[in-house]
Amino acid sequence: MAYPYRWRKRLLSSLRGQLQLATYLMVFIGFTGASSVGLWIGQRNLMEQEISVLRSTADYCQKAIAAQSNDALLSDVLNDHSSHRTTLWLEQPDGALIIPENDYIPRSHAAMHASMSANQGKVVGQQILIDSTETQYLTELVEQYPSGARLWINHEVGSNQEALSDYLGLMILIWGACLTVTLLSVSWFVERIIRPLEQLNAATDQVTADTLNSARLQLDQGPSEVIQLSRTYNALLERLAQSWGQQRQFVSAVSHELRTPLTIVQGYLHRTIKRGSNLSPDQVSGLQTAEEESIRMRRLMDDLLDLSRSDSGKLALTCSCEQIQLADQMEQVGDLARHTLRRPLVVELPSDPASRDALVLADPARLRQVLLNLIENADKYSPAETPIQLVLRATSDGSAIDVIDQGIGIPETELDKVFERFQRGSNAPEKTGSGLGLSVVKLLVEGMGGSIEVHSRLGEGSCFTVMLSS
Repeated sequence: MAYPYRWRKRLLSSLRGQLQLATYLMVFIGFTGASSVGLWIGQRNLMEQEISVLRSTADYCQKAIAAQSNDALLSDVLNDHSSHRTTLWLEQPDGALIIPENDYIPRSHAAMHASMSANQGKVVGQQILIDSTETQYLTELVEQYPSGARLWINHEVGSNQEALSDYLGLMILIWGACLTVTLLSVSWFVERIIRPLEQLNAATDQVTADTLNSARLQLDQGPSEVIQLSRTYNALLERLAQSWGQQRQFVSAVSHELRTPLTIVQGYLHRTIKRGSNLSPDQVSGLQTAEEESIRMRRLMDDLLDLSRSDSGKLALTCSCEQIQLADQMEQVGDLARHTLRRPLVVELPSDPASRDALVLADPARLRQVLLNLIENADKYSPAETPIQLVLRATSDGSAIDVIDQGIGIPETELDKVFERFQRGSNAPEKTGSGLGLSVVKLLVEGMGGSIEVHSRLGEGSCFTVMLSS
């Protein structure tokens, strides 16, 4: 039952489906109505024509019979006015029938008796349509004479009905062909109308911060409203590109301007703490908090600067990739991280010398930044005293580094968004960061030609894997 539901949803929820359905219904109703009216008019005109023939023949024969006296002459008159489709006969008062005598004109006595039985009231001028097993007859009691004799007439209409049926079959065939051509034409016109909207939708789906200046929609054909919509869309992209450029310039300028003062503040705080032997414990604690906040602010500035560089396409220029040994880099990162961590950090290297000494293409400074950010992220979301693992392993086309924690994990529904800017887990504690660290990590890894992925179980921990090619 799911497939019909999807079909109905696609048909009724889309503009294409609604236009096609509405047009199909109108065309079908129009064709059917016109055909039905035409058939009714044709059948009515045919019946009126048959009645006119019947009436004319009966009147003429009645006048001829009035001038005759004996049965032989009456039979000749009846024979003269009868034809292959029309039969006239006289019903005598005693029930005897005077019928036309003509061998080449077949007479149906059953039809005559059926006609007389149908008009039980013997109403003169009443026309009755009789359906027999063979054909259809239009019958009438033409005249009842003072002697008690009655003049009857039968007129076969079945052949004309058959012709009308043949005409109806031909009309249905033509109707079906015209309907098919009309529906195909409607579908073509609907597709022609919808195609610019699909192009607009596809162009919108491809818009990113990097393509704002190049993502333009050129529509030369289509409805005027859609062409105007495309022009409005292009104008919107232009305004967004200008706004985005101004934003990047602002972030870059602010990051540059604030890094130096923050570095100076951090240095003065650090020296004061180290040399301030006369400071009280509360003062030392306050200075340490200020130092930690200054470090955090400087990291935020660095992240913003990296993001600004990536948006402007300059991040790749700052990555000086070379062949490096990951084992050495991981040991250096481990030594740096242990100075700030309050938990164990385990660095695991392959026992195989070939895997341990393998070279990869990377920027040493950027790689250290990536690993330190991942270690810091693991530290934020892990319970106290639980270890963080830094594991090096070989892959088919290079090497991979796993940063494994035993923290709170990431909800499965949020794994696809974990590397987006300003994204923080719904289960993250308060004051755990700006939501920029992982997006910067992804940018740096991809800037070195690598990739990063994450695997996580809620309540068990996460594993971030950095893959670099050799």
